[in-house]
Amino acid sequence: MSESLIMAMLQMLTVISLTVILLASVEGKGVQMQRDVQCCMLYSQGKVRTKDVLRFEVQTEGPDCSIQAIILYTKKAVKCADPRDRKVKRLLRKLLQRQRTKAHRTMWLLPHDNLPVMSEDKKYNWAVLNLE
Repeated sequence: MSESLIMAMLQMLTVISLTVILLASVEGKGVQMQRDVQCCMLYSQGKVRTKDVLRFEVQTEGPDCSIQAIILYTKKAVKCADPRDRKVKRLLRKLLQRQRTKAHRTMWLLPHDNLPVMSEDKKYNWAVLNLE
């Protein structure tokens, strides 16, 4: 083998190695970013309609998050709401009612008779938040 061919192969091996290291580094950072805690730092302004909310989460105040908030995932954006606000409490009541209605409409298949029935199971406490 000629010396120039060996040099070309070493250069190619170096480029491939650096590419693999770079891709592994980028992939690792992506995984790390997904684990980071995301918090509402301020409350969003403007109205949110009940029908636009896909889901919500309760953010508690602690070492990672400086304020209590209701995180509303809407069709277009993520909003941060003050859980003490009267309008937010009303919105949460409507969302919880919507969850209860969906749960009661769920069909369950009972193993002993294989007939679908409407679920009226009250064992789950849906009133997670005190909205009074």
